Amino acid sequence: MEHDDDPTPRRFRTLRPNPFRDVLPWVVVGLGLVLVLRGVVDLGRHGGPEQLLIGVGLAVLGVVVFLINRWQARRGL
Repeated sequence: MEHDDDPTPRRFRTLRPNPFRDVLPWVVVGLGLVLVLRGVVDLGRHGGPEQLLIGVGLAVLGVVVFLINRWQARRGL
């Protein structure tokens, strides 16, 4: 049995390949962009800005999750 100086449990050190982790952030960004477009059209028809704001939020969330995933993969987590 080898001794590790890292206090992190072994099960948290490796990040196995997972297609959902790589694809779903871009699905969320695409959905966010669709909602932004629908929100812009709805604003032109004197609607509220709810879809526009939700779409921007989803797009930003997707980009942030993608960047976090890349950072974790680079660190080997």
